[in-house]
Amino acid sequence: MAGLTGTEVTPGRRASGVLEVIRLLPRVSLPLTVALTAVVLLQALLSSGFMLAGAAVVADVASRAAGDAGLALDLAVFIAVFVARLALTPVLGMISGELARRLNATLGQTTLEGALRPVGIGHLSDPAIADRIQLAQGLATGYPPGDAVTSLARLASSRLNGLAAAILLATVEWWLPLPLAAAWITLSRWRLREVRKAVDAEEESMPALRQAAYARDLAIGDAAAKEVRVFGFQDWLHDRFTRAWLAGMDALAGSGRLPSRVAGPALLALSHAAVFAYLAFAVSGGRLGVEPITVALQAIAAMGALGWIGDIQWMLAQASAAVPHALAVGRLGVEAELSRPGTTAPDERLPAQEIRFEDVRFGYPDRPVLKGLDLSIPAGSSLAIVGMNGAGKSTLIKLLARLYDPVSGRITVDGVDLRTLDPLAWRRQLAIVFQDFVRYELSLRDNVGFGRLDADRSNGAFDRAAKLSGLNDFLPRLPAGWDTPLSRRFEGGTDLSGGQWQRVALARALFAVEHGARVLVLDEPTANLDVRAEAQIYEHFLEITRGLTTILVSHRFATVRLADRICVIDGGEVIEYGSHEELMALDGRYAHLFTLQSAPFREARHV
Repeated sequence: MAGLTGTEVTPGRRASGVLEVIRLLPRVSLPLTVALTAVVLLQALLSSGFMLAGAAVVADVASRAAGDAGLALDLAVFIAVFVARLALTPVLGMISGELARRLNATLGQTTLEGALRPVGIGHLSDPAIADRIQLAQGLATGYPPGDAVTSLARLASSRLNGLAAAILLATVEWWLPLPLAAAWITLSRWRLREVRKAVDAEEESMPALRQAAYARDLAIGDAAAKEVRVFGFQDWLHDRFTRAWLAGMDALAGSGRLPSRVAGPALLALSHAAVFAYLAFAVSGGRLGVEPITVALQAIAAMGALGWIGDIQWMLAQASAAVPHALAVGRLGVEAELSRPGTTAPDERLPAQEIRFEDVRFGYPDRPVLKGLDLSIPAGSSLAIVGMNGAGKSTLIKLLARLYDPVSGRITVDGVDLRTLDPLAWRRQLAIVFQDFVRYELSLRDNVGFGRLDADRSNGAFDRAAKLSGLNDFLPRLPAGWDTPLSRRFEGGTDLSGGQWQRVALARALFAVEHGARVLVLDEPTANLDVRAEAQIYEHFLEITRGLTTILVSHRFATVRLADRICVIDGGEVIEYGSHEELMALDGRYAHLFTLQSAPFREARHV
């Protein structure tokens, strides 16, 4: 797919999601990142102060040596530190929450830009990229990337608290925090390794989960609702969803097991036993007083923050896993853009001479399509393209629109290689009705206006497109006219028949023509129209195509014969080219197909 998509999303060593989050935060918001860092550090200082103040109060109570004034002062400090810690907790939550929202927005925008950046569309059918786009949204783990910010802030605060506790414990005896820290950190690393395995398993299960999501969408959406019920495959869909989902979940089975269920607790028990034994002997020998032993006991308990912090670390690992994927998708097309030769905006009068396909070869990963195709389309003329299904007719249109680039050969416009023209500017020269055109569940005005977004949206701007496409046949019956939503799922909306939708798609292309497009491409423009509507299109065909370079793809030869020239594609090559009369006289493939299609009508006239 590399040649087809022009993308740079390749498997390799996984980037650390946590490190990526840390690098991203200053770019998301430097002031909020600085504020969050300051609050986390202040919390760590207050944690140490809380333990010291508590120890001082206990020592005062035990000895009463400081007197009531000293006790009151130490107690006031203890309360002040306690209240400050409480006050900082919601502040930490508010700052991290806002950073989380901004990170989600940033990564969402990054993913969207990456998916839209490539000139073509091949990357969108690449399974590896489809998986990455899903993973970038956190759909495998169930945690959006923003959750990594809140869990990272809580983890950093906990780790600093644990570090502060270790330092305090070292003031009692320098070696005391060492066995505890070693035990907690070792156990945490074991658990983190298992969580990473779980994340890997979740990512490996994405293809199965995408199949499950597709089955679910078929079951609960309205696109396939009629066929699901008419053909009665509700149970099959349910079974397909269940099997795909379970296949994805099977990859996760057993991923949370510890390297040893005994080693971790045993290591903690031994390290704590050694520390407590020393403290017991030190106290009994009179080497430690009330205040240091109180500090030591608090510090020992607080050092657990250096170990595995269940929900926080689990959420951090799961949520941050989406970030490298989002960044990878965001880089789609960047290298191709940098290596692409400079492009120029095409003259608005292009094509003035011709569009030419020169020895064009192209194929999809599963099959070759065009095999050295040569074709000339004179500017201002109409060309019809015919051929059997799979001959490459629609692929030729996608190449002309730069949705794909040829594997070899080139397409030129007035002698200029299409790849050297700015693709966005070139596409403004095109007005295309695709065979699988999109039915946008938006207003009729939007559906037609998408032909040229920057054009006038008043009703007058749509009049000619409505007249030539036949929209006027049903436009007066729409509840809100041009502003009627074309879906019953929205209040005041309505649905259209297949033929009416085809007229909307044709109007969209004609709206583009009205605002400067010079190449009109019609891929099966009458496939869903009834006989009367098709006849209306025939009547207006010359008016619609006047002055334009028109490419018509159709299986209906009554439409095809209206074109100035006709080419027949077979086996990825042009095998016949000429006018209707010339090809009929040639008595080749076109003549055979035309005769075959018109035979029922000739027979009907003799009945």
